[in-house]
Amino acid sequence: MKCLSILLLFVAHAAWARVPLREVELPPLVDEHYILPEPLPENRDAACSVTIRGGLPKPEPVYLVTNTEKLYPFNDVGKMDVESGKTLELWCPSGFNTHSENLLTATCVSGTTFKINGDNFEFKDLYCKSWPGFKALKTGAECNGGIVIRVGFEITSSRFAEQMQICFNEEEEVTRYTRHQLFPGSNYYETGVDRITFQTAGYFGGKNVDKLYTQATQLETINKDLGGNADQYFNSGANIYLARGHLGAKADFDYAPEQRATFLFINAAPQWQVFNAGNWARVEDGLRSWVSKNRMDVNCYTGVYGVTTLPNTNGVETPLYLARDGNNNGLIPVPKLYFRVVIEPSTHRGIVFVGVNNPHLTEAQIKKDYVICNDVSDQVTYINWKTTDIKAGWSYACEVADFLKTVKTLPALTAKGGLLV
Repeated sequence: MKCLSILLLFVAHAAWARVPLREVELPPLVDEHYILPEPLPENRDAACSVTIRGGLPKPEPVYLVTNTEKLYPFNDVGKMDVESGKTLELWCPSGFNTHSENLLTATCVSGTTFKINGDNFEFKDLYCKSWPGFKALKTGAECNGGIVIRVGFEITSSRFAEQMQICFNEEEEVTRYTRHQLFPGSNYYETGVDRITFQTAGYFGGKNVDKLYTQATQLETINKDLGGNADQYFNSGANIYLARGHLGAKADFDYAPEQRATFLFINAAPQWQVFNAGNWARVEDGLRSWVSKNRMDVNCYTGVYGVTTLPNTNGVETPLYLARDGNNNGLIPVPKLYFRVVIEPSTHRGIVFVGVNNPHLTEAQIKKDYVICNDVSDQVTYINWKTTDIKAGWSYACEVADFLKTVKTLPALTAKGGLLV
């Protein structure tokens, strides 16, 4: 009986067994693929430990839990831990520098040495011939105001490693929200990963979206909508132009292939660069740091709401878009607000960060039309923002339930445990 108890205890704490993150929102978008790393059994150290920041090769493979669709987990300080004799898989669709196969099983020997097909290799010496490609696949499911798209890596026709989900409206060509997770180790993301060209991935009806975002084209488009004189609203030297604003942030993902997969136009919206590099960057960075410091696992829903306006030559507030369809309906809207809802499921606590995406407003305009829930930002201590700086993006925080009274495109999120502060 004693032996049986010990065996059960070992199984219960098996290294790197991963369990679904408990959700508090209903309904789920699709089957859950959100999983957490668990610590190694007590008094046992990983025989192999690879540091993500600085310890991985380029072009980097996609690392998987063996025989699953799960991206390999990392610990609280951004290391991949593997027990002696245990395995993980490496995927390079173009093949490896050392092997012609596109999927390898690596067995931990010790330190950063792994065995593949009987031969030992340093982990950093196992790299791809070219960067793994990523995909954005429709699930067939619907979300509030759009369709659900899974972003990740198609290992085989029946094996897809997901990193985030996106709720995208194809008619208006706007992303309602993206969904991903932050972990304690998320603040130890890989650095030095090059930014790549944003991709349409089969969406946006064949438009050259990259051209629509260029400063020359966006000025031409908005100038036409406003009836002229739009150049007064642009100043590239002062970062006052519309950028490709990430929703699921590049730095929210630890591995390089995941960071590259954020460069999708369905994971972006037109964002004034002065705001993108201002308060919104402070929200992203401060949240990651705080989650890491407090060893939390949180769900993030990052999205946009409404369409911002500028006065035309007759003084009439006019909504801004980067494109129009054949009936002159606006496409790729310039959002009125950016938001990030953060839910900590184990305590049912949550918070919403909101930023005003228009550096040309007055304080009176913002308070009248852009503050949509009661501001509780005075209770937030972990974001180093300038909440009333209009150029940097006037920002505030709200309770989840209060925010959802106005924004109806999100799932039925709940945060009955109070504010996440």
